[in-house]
Amino acid sequence: MVGGQGGDAGPLPIFPQWSFREDVYIEPEPHSGTVVVHSRWEDVILPSPGLTVLEAMRRMSLGPISLGNVIREDAERRELDAILDGLQHLVVRSFGFDPEQPLMSVIPLTQRARFRLPAAPLLHPVRLSRFALIRTDGNNYHVESPLSLHRVILHRPEAMAAVGALIRPVAPSAITRESQPVIVYLMAAGMVAQAVEEDPFQPMVFEEDVDPALVTWTPVDLMFHTRSTLGRHDHDFGATYPMGDRWGVEPVVKPGPARVPADQEPVRAHADQGSAGAPADPGPGRAPVVLPRPKWDELLAADPPLTAAVEANRHTRHYGERRLTAGELGELLYRTVRVRSLVGSPDETSTTSTSDRPYPSSGNSYELELYATVDRCADVPRGVYHYDPLRHRLEPIESDPADVDELLEAGKVAANLDTTPPVLLTITARFRRLSRKYNGLSHSMVLKNVGALTQTLSLVGTAMGLAACGLDSGDIETTGRVFGLDWRVESSVGGFVVGHRPGPEPSRFSRRYAVNDAEWVVRARAALP
Repeated sequence: MVGGQGGDAGPLPIFPQWSFREDVYIEPEPHSGTVVVHSRWEDVILPSPGLTVLEAMRRMSLGPISLGNVIREDAERRELDAILDGLQHLVVRSFGFDPEQPLMSVIPLTQRARFRLPAAPLLHPVRLSRFALIRTDGNNYHVESPLSLHRVILHRPEAMAAVGALIRPVAPSAITRESQPVIVYLMAAGMVAQAVEEDPFQPMVFEEDVDPALVTWTPVDLMFHTRSTLGRHDHDFGATYPMGDRWGVEPVVKPGPARVPADQEPVRAHADQGSAGAPADPGPGRAPVVLPRPKWDELLAADPPLTAAVEANRHTRHYGERRLTAGELGELLYRTVRVRSLVGSPDETSTTSTSDRPYPSSGNSYELELYATVDRCADVPRGVYHYDPLRHRLEPIESDPADVDELLEAGKVAANLDTTPPVLLTITARFRRLSRKYNGLSHSMVLKNVGALTQTLSLVGTAMGLAACGLDSGDIETTGRVFGLDWRVESSVGGFVVGHRPGPEPSRFSRRYAVNDAEWVVRARAALP
């Protein structure tokens, strides 16, 4: 049904147009009496149709056409309709008020896409789906929804005007003649929702607002989920190197902060500071802090079994007064994030080589960086640092005491701690290490890598007898400002706090109920340092 409901003048005449997706190629094979329809998903072999029908298909592969300009006979139209019905996932449906210029087009995105205009008139108010997202490519508006297997292209401003009217529910009687066919096409594409029923004494109900499968999804989260996986879109996906050689890529090892003098003599932290107080911040221009390295034989002798670390692993939100030592911080970072080797080139500034580190990384890109905000750590001055994983040292970042306080307070809130953490580790991502290579899934890979690094930090921290807790959120504006980053290029994607345990856990964290060998936890903790 495509007809007007908003006035007595009747519906405006529209001109339907038909075409194939841009990746479709029609190849007749006269010797076999067939025609091959090539597409990104498959090659469909059909019995060769009549010449007029074949010509219509050929023209459809070149752009939108009015079928009436090619097909004259009813039999030919039935033959073409039968073919197109079986190729719905390749057919683009357009229409316009001008026979020469489409107003909007509906493009199928997957092999399961099916487009059918509603047969019945609108009965209840309609609105734009809350999951529909609109953007421009510089020439047209694109409307997409994670719930739809189609993309809608709005070619002219008049179409966008019709969409604008759907900012709130519109009764069928209030829909204008110009907007009505646009809304019908949008509804068929899954971009417009119709109220379930209209009761003047009850709030208006839309199915997508009460569907238990949808109520907890936000439009952005659901769109990110569907576009970072396969099955519901037609975007380029995987290792496609979308930018080619047009843009620079970060080197395999991030250079140290430019504000730290290169010839400054490093300060070597000592592993045996125990509970000594942290030195005062020496101010701007301070030297990098070279961290102690653990010894292999000592680790083998002291480390509990992996099973003990896994079973005893638990995020802790309380920290004791005893300070971390430089040796403990150095051991944690060395065992989890150091560069073990450069792969492909010994040049740390190489943009094409990779590295080998203790935690797994999708694409082997190792785009993650660590920044340490130190509050209470023996032999490491209070302040903000970037961790150099190649040289195993902390590179100071000039910051005001207020900046340090702000970061630590944010870590306290994010981890729901009683006090500010002794050391806050902020995980950032240099996005182009992945996005230069991958299309569609690069950011989801970043988040998976954050999970892998957080788990590695947590298990090693547990094995060392430290108290650790991952952060669920972070402030990209604050960290960007303090760390001197452009958040669009590198920004916070995770965090981790670490310190010493205070002793027995508070009772409110001990209210646990035995299920599936819960006593393993007790045995595991007994095996820890």
